[in-house]
Amino acid sequence: MDVTFHLIAIPGILALAASWSLALIVLATGPGMLRDRLLALLLFVEGTAWGTGSGFLYVTDSTQVAWYLQAVFIAMLLALPACLLAVAGTLPSSLLAPFRSRTGLIVLAAWTAIAEACLVAFHQRFVGAIVPAWYATWDADLPPLSIDAINLVGLTGLVSLIGSISAWRRSAPGSWSRAQARAFVLAFGVHDIGLFCGMVLPGNVVPSPPSGQFSDVLVILSVNFSSLAFVLLLSYGILKVQLFDIDLRIKRGIRRSTVAGAFVVVFLVVEQFVQNWFTGQFGLLLGAVAAGLMLFALGHIRHFAAHVADRAMPDVVATPEYVAWRKFEVYRAAYEGLYADGLVSDKERATLDRLRVKLAITSLDAAAIETEVRAERALA
Repeated sequence: MDVTFHLIAIPGILALAASWSLALIVLATGPGMLRDRLLALLLFVEGTAWGTGSGFLYVTDSTQVAWYLQAVFIAMLLALPACLLAVAGTLPSSLLAPFRSRTGLIVLAAWTAIAEACLVAFHQRFVGAIVPAWYATWDADLPPLSIDAINLVGLTGLVSLIGSISAWRRSAPGSWSRAQARAFVLAFGVHDIGLFCGMVLPGNVVPSPPSGQFSDVLVILSVNFSSLAFVLLLSYGILKVQLFDIDLRIKRGIRRSTVAGAFVVVFLVVEQFVQNWFTGQFGLLLGAVAAGLMLFALGHIRHFAAHVADRAMPDVVATPEYVAWRKFEVYRAAYEGLYADGLVSDKERATLDRLRVKLAITSLDAAAIETEVRAERALA
């Protein structure tokens, strides 16, 4: 299979890579709660949708491969509303309580199964023709039924946003639950604005891609960039209260990603510029030379990366005191979330015990934290 590089494919492919990576991190670091599994599923579904429908679809030269990528994209779109509502249902909001129950989850799963079965049985009504596009080799001319599914995803996000705002308003001031709810509000806010622009406006206010108009690019990029921001903000909102050293890891990651990003961006931009203006034969070579020249500036880039990390997270330091404090706060946040309804079931207690052992917290310290949380809830 031949491929042709197009810049518009980069955000979609990055969204897939970021979503899948964060899904694995959530599963690996979480204490095994349903919320973690649902979030990982949402990240996988959303990342796969954009990676296929607005990523790899734009680089393949095969119409057959493009058709199958579009089919995967539609399948993920049909599953996305249920995933969004299921994750939002894990928030402590009375408005989202129906999606938190076993019955609600079964209904969402059944709805998704029926939608996927319809896709398989009537694929010609969901999967459109592969047509040339001005911004890439191909794009999909989506049928009206798929446009409706896209609009539904955008509208579902509004429900999630309202629920996250409700959870934030009812959480105790100063608690980790409130900090997490605030992160959810920010994540769903960014997400819903992007989905509304990229999934509700097309077909209603602006034509759906590929229309030949500049709005095609805006629609595609709004979805991809909002998805990237969404998975990062949402995952950090959860990981911050379940992975005790995430602040330290992120600060180290900022340094590394700044250095790596400088190399990658310069390499891609220079290579694409040379490929467009000279010949494809020498584009990769000259791009590699440009990246090699960056080695001379490595010391300055590292200094700049450290400066970026320190400015972004000035209070995060790798000291034993900071790590110990973060462990206690992670356990406290987990207990606050499980004690939101005033009860801790046997299954939830087992989850807390596993987390306590994982964080190396003594039973006495855990009991003291739980007593403090219950006292605060009683005064609230």
